[in-house]
Amino acid sequence: MNKHPFNINMLNVQQLNSFVIVYEQSSYSAASRIIGLSVPTIWEQVRSLESIYQTLLFKKSGRRIVATDNAKLLYEAVDPILNSLESTFDIVQQGENAGNEMITIVTGIRMMLEDLALPLAQFREQKPNVRLRINQGNDATAEELILADEVDLAFSLEPGLDQESKKLHYEPVYSIDLMAVAPMDHAFSKLKRFSLKELAQFELVIGEPRTHVRQSLDEAFHRLDLKARIAVETDTSAFTVACVQAGMGVGVLAGHEKGSLTSNLKVRSLKKQLGQRRIMVMWKKGRQLPASMKMLLNCIKESQN
Repeated sequence: MNKHPFNINMLNVQQLNSFVIVYEQSSYSAASRIIGLSVPTIWEQVRSLESIYQTLLFKKSGRRIVATDNAKLLYEAVDPILNSLESTFDIVQQGENAGNEMITIVTGIRMMLEDLALPLAQFREQKPNVRLRINQGNDATAEELILADEVDLAFSLEPGLDQESKKLHYEPVYSIDLMAVAPMDHAFSKLKRFSLKELAQFELVIGEPRTHVRQSLDEAFHRLDLKARIAVETDTSAFTVACVQAGMGVGVLAGHEKGSLTSNLKVRSLKKQLGQRRIMVMWKKGRQLPASMKMLLNCIKESQN
């Protein structure tokens, strides 16, 4: 084990927190306004860290400061630790405020209607004193709300390639199929045989290029030298279904063959062609979940098995 020329007693939480805020804001003055300490005080705290770690953390570039490579490494290591420390307040207060606890969730419309409503109701039966606040939002909204500490948990389709945030923790909850949907009287619904080649003949309603469903279809079409006829791009499965019901094209989305949103549509599984996708739960990296949130996640996982 490597020995360092200092010990943990040389560090304190205030130093590390000041460093994290300066790193995120790229400014001592902006960090001062957020933390409520003077600029010289924050500067001295950062200087102390540079002395402790024996490395330069920030360089001046005009009126701004630029983080060094070592600052980036330190930030990525320290930020989850501070989040973990901050979450200890929630864990302790859960015991003191057992009758006044609230869990805030953000998820998509389809997921709430078809996947989460029942297990959330089961959770409430087990924990009647815990209130739930449920908001609608896409991946970008979820990340923003989590990092702003306005939401505890977010449920979403797994991020696309290179879309994961380094500031969030991701955990798989359950899997769903990719599928194609169309009105019952649509020509696609009347096909006796079905393959991606047939799908490529129709105008499609599908997620934006950054979504995992869209990336999966694009990759499969590329392998088969097919070209997608995109009519409408959406950012939620519910919007995709609405466009399909209005006759705008054949929808490609993630969901359940017997889901309530698509009950009046012809549903064809794309599991064989495109596989399955995982639903993930996200929370701020480093945060320790209190017992009630762990129980909520268990209710959801058990309901999907």
